[in-house]
Amino acid sequence: MAQPKRYRLSGLLLLLSAVFYGLGFLHLRADFPGANVWTDWSRLADEGWYAGAAIHYFTQGRWYLPDVLNAAVAMPVWPVLLGLWFKLTGAGMLWARALTMVLYGLSLLLLYAVMWRARPGRLAALVVLLTVIDPFCYAFNRLAILEPVTGLWFMLALWLAGSTQPRDWFKQLLLGVVIFLLVLTRATGVVLAPAVLYMMGASWGRLVDKSAGQQEAGRERAWRRSWRRELAALAFTAGVALVLWEGYLRLLVGPRTRLDYTLLVGMEMHHGTAGSVMATAWTLLQDGLWISPVLFPLAVLMLVLSVVWLRELWDRPLFGAAVLAVAGQMAYIGYCGEVQARLFTPIAMPVMMVVGLGVGAVIDRRRRCEKRSRQAMRMRWILAGMLLTVVAGLGMMGVQTLDYVLHPEYSYWEAAQGVAAIIAADGGSRPMLLSDSGDDLTLWAGVPAVPESRTTHGLDAVLARYQPGWYAAWPGRQDAAIAQVGMRYRMDPVARYRVFDEPSQQVLVLYKLTRR
Repeated sequence: MAQPKRYRLSGLLLLLSAVFYGLGFLHLRADFPGANVWTDWSRLADEGWYAGAAIHYFTQGRWYLPDVLNAAVAMPVWPVLLGLWFKLTGAGMLWARALTMVLYGLSLLLLYAVMWRARPGRLAALVVLLTVIDPFCYAFNRLAILEPVTGLWFMLALWLAGSTQPRDWFKQLLLGVVIFLLVLTRATGVVLAPAVLYMMGASWGRLVDKSAGQQEAGRERAWRRSWRRELAALAFTAGVALVLWEGYLRLLVGPRTRLDYTLLVGMEMHHGTAGSVMATAWTLLQDGLWISPVLFPLAVLMLVLSVVWLRELWDRPLFGAAVLAVAGQMAYIGYCGEVQARLFTPIAMPVMMVVGLGVGAVIDRRRRCEKRSRQAMRMRWILAGMLLTVVAGLGMMGVQTLDYVLHPEYSYWEAAQGVAAIIAADGGSRPMLLSDSGDDLTLWAGVPAVPESRTTHGLDAVLARYQPGWYAAWPGRQDAAIAQVGMRYRMDPVARYRVFDEPSQQVLVLYKLTRR
């Protein structure tokens, strides 16, 4: 009777996962959840900016805007996917977010497949539920930004890496292509590549005959042949990604777009004013609580236990890959010195993997103990504590996510509709909007727009080329830009919209511009 019960529990966990995933498709026009602890500016402008090439093509007839910093030059994968999707659905924020949710669903399927390979049964289903019920994942994976797409390529790479053998050149080629797509989705995806290569090499094991009759010299030769074969396969996979990347730079990044690429990669790899290594590490651990204030500490505990006690966790390639992914991404965030919550999105799944694999290791330890021994009793208490922590985390996350689902707000969408209506009704001013949130407003309402700060030659060059008739700004956050625009244009406030809940984001002001 044990097997049917196990399958029933797995089925229940997967059913709950499907329900919470389905809830993500509700209220796709709603604001990013308010009253949260996540420090992030992506809700203001990043959805439109990352989708800029696709939405510019549909509204202005061209994907590249001169004097504007075009994100698609260095990060073309998402705009290409989005452009193809828009041809089927029509252009707009609703459809962009719907595509993000579809890709997130594929990531969850790959997560289940990767976990099933490592821990078949209930733990694989549990890890999927821990991910999809997390309000952090709910909030950021509904945004049309790069991080959910990065997570998809990373999970696909892990799945391929776990089934690739040293002589399987086709899969290695395919894995190299996926790593290339990961990096071209976002340049910082390169920090996740070591985790993929680790998963690939650690999954092979050692192709050595360990029978008692094997001679020592023969065993040594077999080990050498194995290492050479594995290193050659790893080098081939990494080489495919590098060759494709170099080919992209040489063939598709021409003189016209070279400056865009240089500035964008510089922004991606920007080194901020981080403090000492210990202070930065402590800050990152605190910020990791954004993923889950209950499960992230449990994942850190599992990592510590894997060093001092549960060392068998390192026998599972997925555990090492997950730890490397988390460490690589957090090292990048610490290097930048400017912590944005969305940057933690690609490692939410690896964190849940660490939790699931850690619980599985404790279960295995308990099973190996004699039933009535002192060690067995101790293992039961440890396992009970871990499971209670997981259940508490599930409950807290589920309540918060349901609260977000049940109380949507539409302030940003309503503001965009208001801006579009005013511009359409006015026949005297040029219908070109200047705004750092302009591409977002284009996605929401189809208003042609250019940004004010994301430029290649400065704001004056953008004003001279595009001669905007309207300006939408966030006073308190963009005072310097407002003053610079005011030197060349008379700015007449036309409308004010209350958006979001932070003081610097509460009011979006629409100005009508008249050339001085």
